[in-house]
Amino acid sequence: MPNYSHRPPEQPNGPALPIRRTPAYKPLVAIVTSDDLVGCYTHFHKGHTVPCEAPDCEACNDGLPYRWHAYLSAVDRDTGLHFIFECTAQAAENFVTYRDAHGTLRGCCFQAQRLNQRPNGRVIIQTKPYDVAQHRIPNPPEITKCLAILWSLPTPDVYADGMNPDKKTTKLTTRRNNSPPTTKIKTA
Repeated sequence: MPNYSHRPPEQPNGPALPIRRTPAYKPLVAIVTSDDLVGCYTHFHKGHTVPCEAPDCEACNDGLPYRWHAYLSAVDRDTGLHFIFECTAQAAENFVTYRDAHGTLRGCCFQAQRLNQRPNGRVIIQTKPYDVAQHRIPNPPEITKCLAILWSLPTPDVYADGMNPDKKTTKLTTRRNNSPPTTKIKTA
């Protein structure tokens, strides 16, 4: 039996959000909706960014290098599009500095642009506070669920079951094809 309502849901599509990276020619200006970064090591494997699943990782076994990527949710200041923003560890340092100074990333207005407007140019992030009391921003999604959808992981079986902010680690548990759960400690 369907559940009818008189209002559309705040997140009509569930936890699926598009992923955006810093464009080459035009700065991206957005407001962070999540409280913190979520990060993990990734590979560029078979034409896609995929999470490193070491010690049993196909990309590692193929000898591909890995790099750490940070993810956060944000809303585009110009279009209002809610999305997942991806950046490298080096670009994420300004987000870490902002979070340490303000206690959260939520409400951080950032501008991301590429040095020399080159598609693979270094990403420069500038941050400043945004008045969330004056302007409403969407509730943050569960980023690990969004990433699970992007990476075709079984979403019911992906959850962060322990965060340790002192050690900057997250215990992430996945379960595939009725196999025993696999637990990994991800370092932020």
